[in-house]
Amino acid sequence: MTRFLFWLMVLPLAVLMALFGIKNSQIASLNLDPFPYTLEFPLFALVLGAVLVGVMVGGTSTWLSQGRWRRKARGLNRRVRQLEHELEDVRTRSTPPALPTSAHERGWRRHGTGSV
Repeated sequence: MTRFLFWLMVLPLAVLMALFGIKNSQIASLNLDPFPYTLEFPLFALVLGAVLVGVMVGGTSTWLSQGRWRRKARGLNRRVRQLEHELEDVRTRSTPPALPTSAHERGWRRHGTGSV
């Protein structure tokens, strides 16, 4: 099912990118203003390159800003593993209490004996 959803998303995007590339194949100049360089690329390459750079910058900034939460999650996972080990140690060291076998040990009394 996830493979189907993947192709349902990727295939139309690939078709749109191909159509965009075909329709915008004219040459565009990229002037690197303070430097005396001018680069010429197809227009679709400049647009898609700018989108790619934006995705990379946004992803990197998001990843860096969530570092605090990843660190906290690692610490909590470490603590959970430590507590699980401690619980397992306690379970293996302690023996279960013996169950009472007679009615007297269980605290049961006979009713209807006539004595109060």
